Amino acid sequence: MVDWVESRCPAYPLDDIRAAAEAGNILYGGRKVSRDINNLGYTKDEVIRCIVGLRGKHYQKTLISADKGAVFDVYIRDFEHQEYTDRIYMKLRLLPTGLVHVGIGSFHLSR
Repeated sequence: MVDWVESRCPAYPLDDIRAAAEAGNILYGGRKVSRDINNLGYTKDEVIRCIVGLRGKHYQKTLISADKGAVFDVYIRDFEHQEYTDRIYMKLRLLPTGLVHVGIGSFHLSR
């Protein structure tokens, strides 16, 4: 289990997150994220559109892993998918890979 410390200040510039997503530079942070996205029936292009459509008002908090040092900005937004509007919870971070990549730590319906 990961212990998280919360902050109310974004760790990453939202413009950089959106630009990375728009360029298709997204990586799913593990099988659970991939499974959640597949269960929602989202394509990679839909995930990209969901991230590119983020605005500052969608920001919720920043989560900092107390033991692993991972930092994620949390966003929640409504996204139209097929004939439904889904409320999507996503944890995003910019990865230091030489290129700007968005790493997705969570992507699922919000409660």
